[in-house]
Amino acid sequence: MKKIFIIAEIGCNHNGDKILATEMIKQAYECGVDAVKFQTFKADKLITKYAPKADYQILTTGDADSQLEMTKKLELPWKTFLELKNYAESLGLIVFSTPFDLEAIELLASIAQSIWKIPSGEITNLPYLEKIGSLKCSNKHIILSTGMATIQEIHKCINILEKSGTSRNLITILHCNTEYPTPDKDVNISAILDLHKNFPDMNIGFSDHSIGSVAAIGAAALGITMIEKHFTLNKDFKGPDHKASATPKELRELVTNIRRIEEIWGYDKKIVTKSEQKNKIIARKSIVACCQIKKGETFTKENITCKRPGNGISPMHWYEILGKTSEKDFEEDELITFTGFIQNE
Repeated sequence: MKKIFIIAEIGCNHNGDKILATEMIKQAYECGVDAVKFQTFKADKLITKYAPKADYQILTTGDADSQLEMTKKLELPWKTFLELKNYAESLGLIVFSTPFDLEAIELLASIAQSIWKIPSGEITNLPYLEKIGSLKCSNKHIILSTGMATIQEIHKCINILEKSGTSRNLITILHCNTEYPTPDKDVNISAILDLHKNFPDMNIGFSDHSIGSVAAIGAAALGITMIEKHFTLNKDFKGPDHKASATPKELRELVTNIRRIEEIWGYDKKIVTKSEQKNKIIARKSIVACCQIKKGETFTKENITCKRPGNGISPMHWYEILGKTSEKDFEEDELITFTGFIQNE
């Protein structure tokens, strides 16, 4: 199994607060993630004044303001993002940001960003896709989130990216559900298998908006290469995404268990491991005397049986021993031996 790339999605959970964002980076690093991700946007370039809030946004932030007004409060100044990026990189983390408009793409391209996340809402945004697809940068990689999308829409999106200049082997497709938090019945990690089937030559990952770490850990066993999880320091903070985000405790658990899954995944063949080799003698059985047997007696079902340990004649040779003549005296529980027979497998 390849090492799974784990992203802590800070997104807009910093609430526009540099001090909070800095602490989030620090704690994400301590949780053991590979990368942290932000969001770059100008609310008025992203949302019209008529755009309604999603149900989950009303639930978490109320309906007193519009989606535009809510989102304006979550903008991260460009200078602040650069300072946070430098801090995260000083810790050894990979840092990138999702652009939500064409101007944001240009800003991130100006600092030579190499990882480009296409959020679920932009999968049908042709000008946006063409712009990201045509970007020239070293070590380019595109992460495509597929919430709300059909297989046909994913194919169309990838075709646009390819025609714009991005090879499909530079794209990772993320299974995703855009309900925050996603109800368990809708997480549907089995969709990862469908993505493997429809895109067998591409890397598949999982953007997890469910509560806790169970879904991500389950997805890790389905051959994925990437997991993205929203991150918060407190689910009760104001903002639309905190309720669906992992706390430091949950994120640490997620990382720990995914790294464990990678080790548990093991080999692609059924083998006897070194650690269990020594258990063969302890756990398997041998043919033994179940009562006293005299030299010259015949081995029968009444005087032999199978018991541990397994360092004698295997019970797999039961019928080869039955009917043979004992060549010596045997006490009860003594291993049966026979000079004309292979004693160990």
